[in-house]
Amino acid sequence: MNYPFLLKFSSISNLSDARYAAGMWADFIGFNFDPSSPSYIEPGKAQSIISWINGPALVGEFGEQPLEWITDFTKLLSIQVVQIPATYSDLNLFETGLKTIVVVNDTAHHPSIEKADILLTENMDVYKQLIGLSDKPVIFQSLTLTEDASEFRGLSLLGQTEDQPGTRNQADWTEYLERFESED
Repeated sequence: MNYPFLLKFSSISNLSDARYAAGMWADFIGFNFDPSSPSYIEPGKAQSIISWINGPALVGEFGEQPLEWITDFTKLLSIQVVQIPATYSDLNLFETGLKTIVVVNDTAHHPSIEKADILLTENMDVYKQLIGLSDKPVIFQSLTLTEDASEFRGLSLLGQTEDQPGTRNQADWTEYLERFESED
């Protein structure tokens, strides 16, 4: 399946969503390793999910954790991409050789935005501003699945909880994404 944008699935916490994302030819699958987030996933659980998927680049989604914490997780889980907030202060992260996604929530200038490989936001006004200012890929994180993503540079969908293994139904994702598939 081809989409006119980069496709990322964020905050994945179950095998059903991870396998769905891989089957939909996602570019990225993200796992939230920020302990202060309600979407946090234990590294052991993430590792068991990762062992069942193939294809998409693995993203470690972090908050303000120390650089050593982040590099330990990337080595342990073979993470290829690190996602951090624009306010992340240790710019040495950009010297690690890891690809970076920087989450931008406002229009303030942050040095990490210039150093990022990819930008991500869930604010449509910020998204429009970022694509006007940068040639970098910009991913819009959809919270409602109502946006017309056909002109997006990137789209991110949030993982959902699953009551029992194998019971999650991704019909809403499928219906949404089918609108943007191309034959190329």
